[in-house]
Amino acid sequence: MDNINYFFNPKGIAVIGVSRNPRKFGHIIFRNLLEKGACPVNPNASEVLGKKCYASVKEIKNNIDLAVIAVPAKLVPETIKDCREKGVKAVVVITSGFAESGHPDEEEKIRKLKGDMRIVGPNVIGIYDAHSGIDTVFNLRHRQQRPRKGNISFISQSGAFGSAVLDLAAYENLGFAKFVSLGNMLDVNETDMISYLASDEKTKTITMYLEGSKDYRKLFSVLRAATEKKPVVVVKAGKTEETKKAVASHTASMAGEAKIFSGMLRQAGALEAAGTEDMFDMAKAFNQPLPHNNRVHIVTDGGGFGIIAADDLIAKNMRLAQLSPATLKEIKKHVPDYATLSNPLDLTGDADTERYKNVLPLVLADKNVDMVLVILLMQISSLDQKIVDVLADMKRFKKPVFVCMTGGEYTSIHRRMLEEKGIPTYEAPERAITGIKVLNDYAQIKKRQ
Repeated sequence: MDNINYFFNPKGIAVIGVSRNPRKFGHIIFRNLLEKGACPVNPNASEVLGKKCYASVKEIKNNIDLAVIAVPAKLVPETIKDCREKGVKAVVVITSGFAESGHPDEEEKIRKLKGDMRIVGPNVIGIYDAHSGIDTVFNLRHRQQRPRKGNISFISQSGAFGSAVLDLAAYENLGFAKFVSLGNMLDVNETDMISYLASDEKTKTITMYLEGSKDYRKLFSVLRAATEKKPVVVVKAGKTEETKKAVASHTASMAGEAKIFSGMLRQAGALEAAGTEDMFDMAKAFNQPLPHNNRVHIVTDGGGFGIIAADDLIAKNMRLAQLSPATLKEIKKHVPDYATLSNPLDLTGDADTERYKNVLPLVLADKNVDMVLVILLMQISSLDQKIVDVLADMKRFKKPVFVCMTGGEYTSIHRRMLEEKGIPTYEAPERAITGIKVLNDYAQIKKRQ
């Protein structure tokens, strides 16, 4: 696994195929890596972005740990040979036009030439590490934002899916550790990356978009080992006979039977997400401590949302917590007579930040409560921005706190503020409950392991 670390923490970088055209992939990648001291390689240019261009990677005097290749497919084998002779440790091949296009023989040429180098690709959008600053993603940053530093890592067999997830994560203010687009998996595959991320200190949760695997036995073994250390959330594509054909042509993987695959994930202790939204809702839940049990208390300023949430919790086999008489007695001191003191606990539509500040600690301190779901309507004039700090302060109770805020741009701003403070925040009650349910499921998995 040592060589895989060079993808994320290289000391010397070369971008091969750097163009002077600002819209070309090689140019975009080189611009991303300028601050990392990357060396541009292009035999037809003397300089790019003010940096001396080299005709070959072998001409660079400094050691190169990571090379990013963005040259035409026919030039890739010779470029790989140059990298091996230079002593490059890790290579990202952006170029497409290999097995996914019906040319597996070209990939075999690369295998024979690569030596001990590790290769990600071909046919990838790149790699991103929010902590080290490595960014080989070829999409322009103003079109596809990069997520802030965090602890979610994401492995994707689809470049387009990965690109959209990165952009959405940045918009939602979710923190990422690492992202890798695997492409055709000529060398580095999903099991290599799962094993690496399972031991990565920056990664708290592993998420994956998986179309298929060439070795399901190994995938099961690696997943089982990884889930003993941290949660793994998987989105599986190619579940029908029709889409299996698309998978085979997309990244040259074997899709596998959907029911068998789902069963394998369960046995390995991994968690299956239905799609992009589901994966996000699950992944950010793991910013919370694991619950002792499945008793959830809802605190809200909107009765309707509270009832919807209660119904969904019960439907997902969660339990509604019952506050002790002593807790209820204390809560009565801080709420109006017309507040509903049950579960959901409705603080009413005139609830201000102070009311939440007084009531939430009482609910969280109750030994009958394992998790709390706070449903806020930021449209209410009595609430102000201080509610963000009040909610963030609830982390001191070491119990999972989930927040639901439904609304437009003003509400979205506050959701993103809470995400930055490590509080998982959702647009709808049912999405928050997806997070609550998966956190409880993983807690049960850990008890069985």
